[in-house]
Amino acid sequence: MKYYYLIRTTYNEYEARYVKICESFEEAVSEVPNYADWYCNKGTCKIVKVDSNFRQLECWQYWNGELENHQKYICS
Repeated sequence: MKYYYLIRTTYNEYEARYVKICESFEEAVSEVPNYADWYCNKGTCKIVKVDSNFRQLECWQYWNGELENHQKYICS
């Protein structure tokens, strides 16, 4: 199965957006310093791993370029 890694940022206090689709986790991590959540420093965003049906499988949360949290989701 094919997986994609999406860069997700908060656009404002009410809305989040996916701003980039990456083919590999390494590519997504290299893009983290280029993005920022609303009113945050660059390097503050999420990487969301999805399958070809766009089901969320994992999420990595970065704060100021450092990994802060990692979650795995259970999909049925």
